[in-house]
Amino acid sequence: MSRYRPQEDFLTPPVSLTFEPAAPGPGQPVTLTAELTNTTRIALRGTALCFSADGGTGRTVSLGTVAPGRSVTRTWQTRLSDDAEGVVPLIAHAVFDVHEHGSDCARVTSLLHLPYRSLAGAFDNAGISSDTATSTADIDGSRSSLSAEALASAGLTPGATVTHDGTAFTWPDTEPGGKDNVVSLGQSVRLSGTGRRLAFLGTSTWGAGQGTGKVVYADGTEQDFLVDVPDWYGAYASAAVVLPYRNLPSGRDDNPVSLFTFGVDLQDRELYSVVLPKVGDGVGSSGPALHIFAMTVT
Repeated sequence: MSRYRPQEDFLTPPVSLTFEPAAPGPGQPVTLTAELTNTTRIALRGTALCFSADGGTGRTVSLGTVAPGRSVTRTWQTRLSDDAEGVVPLIAHAVFDVHEHGSDCARVTSLLHLPYRSLAGAFDNAGISSDTATSTADIDGSRSSLSAEALASAGLTPGATVTHDGTAFTWPDTEPGGKDNVVSLGQSVRLSGTGRRLAFLGTSTWGAGQGTGKVVYADGTEQDFLVDVPDWYGAYASAAVVLPYRNLPSGRDDNPVSLFTFGVDLQDRELYSVVLPKVGDGVGSSGPALHIFAMTVT
């Protein structure tokens, strides 16, 4: 067997990770399977393989010495928390000695995508700032934002109900500078009950927000829908809300900005979730980004 060589230089041996079932739900068991392959020319000594799920306490197993060319596989069964939602990282991390005075590691992460339990749980962008602290939010990647004071003058205060064309929405119950909208990139959000229409309140930045979303019903059937939401900059006759100005880091910008309602007519079936439209590549990509502040089933 090859001796330890402090000067040995090699690519880190790979670790792979799979999990089953393919789509576990909150509170359900999930089995992780990790494989470490020693692609180096030396033995990996004192090898340990660590599992974790969603940042919680996991399990560490000893693999001992892994000879060159050998692969070692281990499994670990855990249970997702009852309130698991969104992106859940599943991690396998291998640690091993490569010579008498040093160690190395290899790591792999698989992402489990669960529905968010609510739209607020998916919020990932701060789009509203106070007029006295205009740099605390960034809705478009260039540090522009909606004004909390301008929104309040239109009745959109934290947690308030706003009605447009007979549809009532609950405005995000967040303070200026907090996460108050989700950038629509294909996230899944739980729904329940039945209704005639799924409606959204939001706006688009850096151009019209165009994309395809999907309603998933409890019986497994799916319904695609399209959105085409105008850019926020300007006053539109079709807008649900028009604000007289927006905020920039330098202060107030006296150009109007707009919020819009959009949505999809539903089938008469029990709802399970909605997959939000995939629009662009996110804030700061210099392309369209669709921001959703509220949604409701009527």
